[in-house]
Amino acid sequence: MKYSKPSLSIPEQIILLKQRGLAIHDDQRVEHYLTYIGYYRFSAYWLSFEHFNETGRTHRFKSGTSFDDVLSLYIFDRKLRLLVMEAIERIEVAVRTHWANTFSMKHGAHGYLDAALFKNRETHRREIENIKSQIKRSNEVFIQHYLQKYTEPALPPIWAIVETMTFGALSRWFSNTKDTSIKKPVFRNLGLPNIETLESALHIFSGIRNICAHHGRLWNRRLVRQFPVVRKLSAQMVVESDGQPSRKIYNYLLVMAFVMQHINPGSSWCNRVKNHVKSCPLGVSEMGFPEGWEDFAIWQRTV
Repeated sequence: MKYSKPSLSIPEQIILLKQRGLAIHDDQRVEHYLTYIGYYRFSAYWLSFEHFNETGRTHRFKSGTSFDDVLSLYIFDRKLRLLVMEAIERIEVAVRTHWANTFSMKHGAHGYLDAALFKNRETHRREIENIKSQIKRSNEVFIQHYLQKYTEPALPPIWAIVETMTFGALSRWFSNTKDTSIKKPVFRNLGLPNIETLESALHIFSGIRNICAHHGRLWNRRLVRQFPVVRKLSAQMVVESDGQPSRKIYNYLLVMAFVMQHINPGSSWCNRVKNHVKSCPLGVSEMGFPEGWEDFAIWQRTV
């Protein structure tokens, strides 16, 4: 099928929304939001306010739906992304620190240059090339200081290099590390049960971070990769009908909360997430939250 939908001006978009049954009381105000947020971005949120029949989407809004209903859901999701980014930042920094410290204590400041310490030499070679490229482009003071003062080794020590890595690169370096004695302190300090769970968590959290960084939707989203069941959280995790953990955001928030309590036991993050989720304009089941979730011990912190 050839795509043939015409481009619509913002006033035309407003007319179309009204024709489809969306209550708009202030055209100028809605025009402002469509100008700075966009019709297409909003469309992912008003989907939940539309009628569906046996053939699928009707493009008709449920009776009484207003633009403010859609806007409230959009704002809710934006604030949820900010909370998620806060947790992922804490987790990422903690893993950077633990991995670099344990690696350097075992293999020295520049041990990461030794391909023999990694599972896949080709992966190691590519990551070293990536680091070299990043160093050339970097204007970080600590990088420039090393390059100006030292000639050998050509690259800075691991505790400096790790600060230049993306979360995705950190995940790959950690997974490729051969020495399990380096990995064990990291997953234990984060409260996770084993290396495999942490490696999966890093890969998953890196993907969620990218969604948030590109202002993607978390509301009602099914993520690509399932989180493995964490034994200590098994009674609180949601499992789908096929016996696999749910890929909606609840399970991922649950694991973030668990790790956050190990990184910073005094953090108010869990309580703020709970209060925010309870303010959701629509039911929380669309995000995978089970009945009575707020009564689980992990969400009871009031710090």
